[in-house]
Amino acid sequence: MATSTNKKSEKINKTGSELPLPDETLNANYLARTLGSNYRIWSAALEKHPELKTLKRKDFMNSYDTLKSLAYSVDDIVARPMIIYYGASTLSNRHSVLLECGFQQVTIQTLAKYVTVINKPINMLKSHRFIPYDINVVKRLSECFTWVDQPEQELASTDESITLKALRQNLLNAYLRQRLQMDEADLQKLWRVYSRVRHKSFQSVQAIIELLTTELKFPIERIRKNSFLLHADADNVRRILKEIPFIEKQDIRDIGYKRPKILMSNCDSLKQTLHHVRSFGISEDSVLRCLEILTLGPDTVLERLKDLNEIDEFQVLGTNPRVLRLVHYQNKARLRLDYLNQLKVRCASLHILSCGSEAFAKFARDGSDRTKGRDIVVYLGNVLKKDEQVLRNLLSRHPNWCHIPVLHVKQCLEFLLSKKFKIEDIFRNIHLLLYPIKRIEEKLVLLHSAEALEELQLPASNVHVLSNTEILTLILYLIESEFHFTGDGIWTEQHTHHVENFNNLLPDFPESLNKVYKYGVKPSSEKLAMQEHLL
Repeated sequence: MATSTNKKSEKINKTGSELPLPDETLNANYLARTLGSNYRIWSAALEKHPELKTLKRKDFMNSYDTLKSLAYSVDDIVARPMIIYYGASTLSNRHSVLLECGFQQVTIQTLAKYVTVINKPINMLKSHRFIPYDINVVKRLSECFTWVDQPEQELASTDESITLKALRQNLLNAYLRQRLQMDEADLQKLWRVYSRVRHKSFQSVQAIIELLTTELKFPIERIRKNSFLLHADADNVRRILKEIPFIEKQDIRDIGYKRPKILMSNCDSLKQTLHHVRSFGISEDSVLRCLEILTLGPDTVLERLKDLNEIDEFQVLGTNPRVLRLVHYQNKARLRLDYLNQLKVRCASLHILSCGSEAFAKFARDGSDRTKGRDIVVYLGNVLKKDEQVLRNLLSRHPNWCHIPVLHVKQCLEFLLSKKFKIEDIFRNIHLLLYPIKRIEEKLVLLHSAEALEELQLPASNVHVLSNTEILTLILYLIESEFHFTGDGIWTEQHTHHVENFNNLLPDFPESLNKVYKYGVKPSSEKLAMQEHLL
């Protein structure tokens, strides 16, 4: 695992963002060939702005396409190459904001200096001819909204010494008070927690509110409680509703209402994420069990899905309907798995790896190396094609079954299958999956030794007529006979544990093999007394 983690860390730059793959890295040849201009100019731009090399090509092209749609040329972009570093949606939105404010011509230089420009007073911007003198900026901005009652106080202000940023926030506050009935506490929280909303174009804010209230039936209270939605792109949400109408037969509107943050994800990204999940054989029903997976980027999801096959403890949970929780919380799950391994705790369930910090701390503090058996039952249900409740009823006959990691159960099952035992044979002796492979292999070898068979008072000729089911039953019997049928035979030599009341472990023997001690050396009277006490 350490190797995998180190490899992943190599793809992270100093700012913590994921770097593009080598074949996706921006270089002068690619830029000159794709966008135009020439190699020398792009090479100089990349040397002066090395941050550009951390951009993925698809993100770069999305930003370029947006700038192109806004009538900027390649020469404009080369003059201000860092403009491309901003995302496509950011560039489009900033351009819209400047137009709403009355800018008649938004040059590439103005767009690149957006943050500086928006913090300048209106009269200064007019004096430098960014905004014509005859434009009433307050009135122009207020007309971007549809008001029920005109905000007289804000509209009456004609002092152009106010900055564009402050004016826009005043008008946006007035609109949100009226449209969403936000009070001062709501507004203060909005600007403290979701400050980016102040840079959204007014038309965009109004469009998303109307879409949420009409199409998705959001009450205004729910929008207030999830005010990050004001930063959502209405056009993108419309695409989501149209192109991903259902996930596993559940209406995307209901899903968006349940997990509003999903509506912030790019539609193409959502489609790509769902594609990745399906390509790994995970059903969309699993997506509904962990909707948070839709809030991650598709590249992140793909990387983590691949990791599921690299970590044995994660791989065995691949068929679990809640496996996407491991994908969503994978970084946390990795750290927890490492920590539990250091504590020699083997039974790390999917729930423990992905639960809240308090629940995990309690599990680690209690030192109880056991689970509730859910992961084992789900895994065996998928592999053996058996009802989960039937499996739980059978497994629960063994008092220690919840102390066995699901990874061991998987490895033991694969070992028995490699020895040509059939699924049905294994199912009839399902408790054998809880036992150390080494012990099973020893007893299997023992049953093929004439000397051992004679010592066990078992005629050598009899073993050849035993069915596979009977052989497995006999192996289980032989292991537990050494532990007085307490169930302690599941523990390795290094890990000793004791659970009393070991009842009904062994399945019924075939009628043809019903002699009490036929398959083992008869215990001494002392051992018999101990066995009776334990049972």
